[in-house]
Amino acid sequence: MRNSITFLMAFCLLTFVAHTQTVETVATGLSAPLGLVRSGTNLYVSEYNSTEISKTDLTQPLPAPVTAVLQGIQSPTGLLVIGDYLYFCAEGVLPGGTTSVGRINLTSMNPVIEAVTTNVDPTYGAQVLLRNGDDLYISAANGNAGHQGIHKINLAASLPWTAVPVLSTEPVSGMNLKGNELYFSYYGGNTVKKINISQTNPVPVTVISGLAGPDGLTFNGNFLYISEFDAGKISRIDVTQDNPVAETVASGLDGPSLTAFDGTAFYFAEYIAGRVSRIVLNQPVLSPISTCDNMTATLGGASPGSGIYSGPGITDDGNGETFTFNPAQAGGPGVYAITYTLPNGVSTSSTITVNAAPVIGVFGFLTVVTFPASPLPDPDAGPAGGVYAGSGVLPGNIFDAALAGVGVHLITYTYTDGNGCSATGTGTIQVLPPSDDACAGATDINNLLGGAPNAPQVSTLQNNTAYSVANDPDIISSCFYQNDPLQHTIWYSFTGDGNTYRIRSVQCNATNYIQTGDTQVAIFSGNCDNLAQVACNDDEDGSTNILNFSVNIPTQAGQTYRMLVDGYGGLQGEFCLEVTNVTPSAVTEIEQTNIRISPNPTTGMLRLANVDADLLQVFDVAGRMVLTQSRPGATLDLTNIPAGTYFLKIMEKNEVYSARVVKE
Repeated sequence: MRNSITFLMAFCLLTFVAHTQTVETVATGLSAPLGLVRSGTNLYVSEYNSTEISKTDLTQPLPAPVTAVLQGIQSPTGLLVIGDYLYFCAEGVLPGGTTSVGRINLTSMNPVIEAVTTNVDPTYGAQVLLRNGDDLYISAANGNAGHQGIHKINLAASLPWTAVPVLSTEPVSGMNLKGNELYFSYYGGNTVKKINISQTNPVPVTVISGLAGPDGLTFNGNFLYISEFDAGKISRIDVTQDNPVAETVASGLDGPSLTAFDGTAFYFAEYIAGRVSRIVLNQPVLSPISTCDNMTATLGGASPGSGIYSGPGITDDGNGETFTFNPAQAGGPGVYAITYTLPNGVSTSSTITVNAAPVIGVFGFLTVVTFPASPLPDPDAGPAGGVYAGSGVLPGNIFDAALAGVGVHLITYTYTDGNGCSATGTGTIQVLPPSDDACAGATDINNLLGGAPNAPQVSTLQNNTAYSVANDPDIISSCFYQNDPLQHTIWYSFTGDGNTYRIRSVQCNATNYIQTGDTQVAIFSGNCDNLAQVACNDDEDGSTNILNFSVNIPTQAGQTYRMLVDGYGGLQGEFCLEVTNVTPSAVTEIEQTNIRISPNPTTGMLRLANVDADLLQVFDVAGRMVLTQSRPGATLDLTNIPAGTYFLKIMEKNEVYSARVVKE
């Protein structure tokens, strides 16, 4: 029946010319090629005039050679692969049978033809096969009533199957399916129609007319590609449009007939020219790649997937997805051509640029603990502008020796150049113990002494992080809470001038303030080999959770004192020293003022009126200070001291007041 399609439409076609596609010749020397189906790397072709079905390997250079698969089939037409089976139609009786639709097992070396249907014979003019789940649709082009149209068989039933009519009013050539809508070419006419296969008795609806011998149909998205046999061209329409207009995709063809689409390339038989051609609808995309000579690159992500990369230095990872490029195997820095080939033989080319990576050698530094942390220099072993990492390294290439701690630390230096190539070098940095980590190297704080009375003098930021007791004398301070052992001690020294000083730890501008301010202090006279403790303190006021140390020491003029500061329970962090000259110039009895304390005698709680004390100290009759409280407010709690007579010293700004109180 194929040779009946020889007329040319005698009227003009209104077409819209789409972007012209390049046509590639896939195979030549065929005898009236008609049906097409792709399976794996093979493209199967029915040769209508030579009674055989052939195949060509799409991985071979085009045009690829053709080999016979099955012979002795009278006028073979449509083809379809399902699993291991090649299904085919013929416009003649299959050898040894009465039907026109059969199949062979492609895995067999000597395939035997099996009859697929019981009732489709040459009078039907079987053309195209289309699968939808368990349904196999067969188009028929014979004009005889009952034999033309579309039939279907149930693949889940036992072989051979009986075809039942779906549509019997029109001769049908090409078919394709989108959702429930089956589109078909009106054989020998000028229209493409569709039916809804979910309906029991579907009624054909015209999609487009005015075509010249429409035959093979293929979908790519919403576009339906149509081979117009008599016009020698491939057209397409957007089926989402109510009145689609045909666009010309390729022209100048010799009898384009049935089609096949593998997701990338659109294959079609040129019946008159005796060849199979294709146009690439979805050209694979492979972007240029840049890498560095000190690292392998993983190749993947080209579109569409499932392709093969080839070129110098490229090996298959064996996972079906990725390939590895080894710059050293390719030849080092330079530009190399690579190819990406899809299973259907469609390929594209690009390049890999291999850039030389920077070189960084081994380096080293020597440092001491400094506050604040200091910038690291660029190493002589590599280019400037890199990034350090390692113990004690902070963002911005800042090295905090105290955070790293005493010892030798491994650090890395990574530099990334303008090509994105990186290299890393390693080195060491040695942190030496700070001098004030030992009694003999105590920091002089005499600049904080000698100030005006009640005018606090505050030190620069201190930090006991990473300090140790490795070089400390063997001492135990009797007033540390629960005899807390020394762990991270800093040593200070000063010379007495005869004044009494209050020395406290305070937060000042610390951003890494030692936790809860919990510090402890011990002050000694004598030298480091023979220390005698003269004062100590653990908490300024533990009862109100004021945990910084605060100690008052009356100094002896000319006497050298050494002061040890530690964090309670091993705490580390920042703090400042506050030193206040509290030697009174005169002491005023409160009876001479309007300051009042009550009740007196008291059982524990005293109320303070008409005074805003900076510091309040309680002394027993022997002159021993039994309680000190900074900024007490309006009350003083004497509950925890024994009954007896006590003397209060109240310090407010530059004034000192005294009072006698009895605890019952």
